[in-house]
Amino acid sequence: MNINFLKLIALYTILTLSSCNTAYSQLDKLKGSWVTPDNEFLEIRDTINKSDGSNYIGTPKYDLGLRLYQYQDTLSFQKQYYSSATNYEKLYIDRYDLQIIRFNDTNLVVKPVSDFSKSFFNDKKILTFTKQEYLIDKDISFEKIIFHTSYCFGTCSTYHLEITSNRKTKLHAEQVYKKRSYETDKDKIGYFKGQINEKKYAKLINSLQTCNLNTLEFDGQLCCDGSVITIIVYFNRQRKYLKSMFPPVLANNLIEALYDICSEHELQRTDEKFVIEK
Repeated sequence: MNINFLKLIALYTILTLSSCNTAYSQLDKLKGSWVTPDNEFLEIRDTINKSDGSNYIGTPKYDLGLRLYQYQDTLSFQKQYYSSATNYEKLYIDRYDLQIIRFNDTNLVVKPVSDFSKSFFNDKKILTFTKQEYLIDKDISFEKIIFHTSYCFGTCSTYHLEITSNRKTKLHAEQVYKKRSYETDKDKIGYFKGQINEKKYAKLINSLQTCNLNTLEFDGQLCCDGSVITIIVYFNRQRKYLKSMFPPVLANNLIEALYDICSEHELQRTDEKFVIEK
């Protein structure tokens, strides 16, 4: 075989691998949650598609868990499925393609370029996202937060929590299950009072400052068999009420911080039977 031909094959292989590595590297840099001023969002968790539906696109009213691929300068969020209409033999792919205009550590500017992405984002020409961890609203003056979770047809723990700006905390753990078990954790059930530690409080405040709290909305859906999440926030002399079985992904960090306080705390058990605002 001609040695020059072999050299060309080797060069092509190197360039192809380099291109793939560059694409994966760029995707890794995009990992995280990205939010627009109008609360559209992208959440990039899984850049090698270990599981379906682990990357999200969303609007204030709707979100989708999708696979993610990168084709040159385009992020392709994809729903892949089979249909009974073709006897489950044909793979269908709905592509929500976003062309990258520019990005850096804090900002990502994209253009919807497929029919599905254009429709999903209401025919917006350009979407400008900020990485959620940098979306800090220092004007949020926190006063108090209330958190409720309901039972579900499974092992959803039921909590009722109140935290004030001086870190004073009340928790009624109505039903708690042991991790990955249907067994009740009796030691964690009951009424508790005290102060949460500064680290957990700082995480809570950061999650409030980075969720677009002023414009954050829940859809109010109460159907199905999941746990209903209720959050009441007092801040800047106003009261915001949020309730849904399906909160937007934008609120994930806030909900995670509240669950963390409920499940792992240093509060003291009390005989006082208090009622948390609903």
